Amino acid sequence: MEVLRVPPYNAIGIDFVVPNGYNTPTDFVITITDMADLSFTETTAEAVSGDTLQFTLDGRYDNDYHVVVKVDTMHIHEETYEIRRPYTNPADHGTTASEIAKYAEQEQLARAIIDSIVDNGFYYKKKIIQMTGLGSDYLPLWDDVKNVLEVYENNVLVTDRVFELTPDGTAIQQSYVGSLNRLEGAANIIPQAPSDIIDFKFGFLGFPKTFDYTVVAEVGYVNIPADIKRATELLIHDIDCGKLDYYKRYVSSYVTDQFRIQFDKQIFDGTGNILVDKILSKYVKSIKKFGVL
Repeated sequence: MEVLRVPPYNAIGIDFVVPNGYNTPTDFVITITDMADLSFTETTAEAVSGDTLQFTLDGRYDNDYHVVVKVDTMHIHEETYEIRRPYTNPADHGTTASEIAKYAEQEQLARAIIDSIVDNGFYYKKKIIQMTGLGSDYLPLWDDVKNVLEVYENNVLVTDRVFELTPDGTAIQQSYVGSLNRLEGAANIIPQAPSDIIDFKFGFLGFPKTFDYTVVAEVGYVNIPADIKRATELLIHDIDCGKLDYYKRYVSSYVTDQFRIQFDKQIFDGTGNILVDKILSKYVKSIKKFGVL
């Protein structure tokens, strides 16, 4: 079930009406699992049939939450709530509840079309990133990280150091006071004899080799780009007016004798609106995942 999150991005309240059959006060256990990091919270509420139980979901991120309501071991309700920020707010395009609801349905479809072209869409998510130290004092990033929330080193939360993004946003480094000459590569370390009593191996490195790191970060788009908002509105207009008929747009040849029709290969590409395709073209990445050929 999709639930839209709109400014000011506060907690989102979800109502659950207790079904028939519970005429005496009964304990209902509500378990909410955050699908980003699989953390969960569990609360208990006493209610009878017809009562409304409300639980809250975090509205800061585009995220999925799996909610289970149960009595003892029996599941009464189970649903995955998809919290998503619309690319254009339906409330800005309608005055009545029916107009807003209709626009929200069309926005959901237009957003799905855009997401099929641009990988990962234009969302703001909490993401878990796992990597291994390289022996230098920074961790390179592939994701579009906007903020570092937590860093775990060898499965232990780091509390004695503060981490931040590099100014160009391509790596994570430890926060320093004063001047810093960053170590771009792993240092050459001479093996030490067993009799040595001082180990300099990891004394000056921020992210030692073979150390495992788990980074909890905020990634994606803090705000929807203005051109994406406009592209969404163009697609919604096409949907509302019935202009997304692909067979009308990509016919390359037409023979009237027994109706032989040939479609251009672009029928399988793009959104059906050339202006929207041009807008999205700058957001499409040629490399989907970094790797070695």
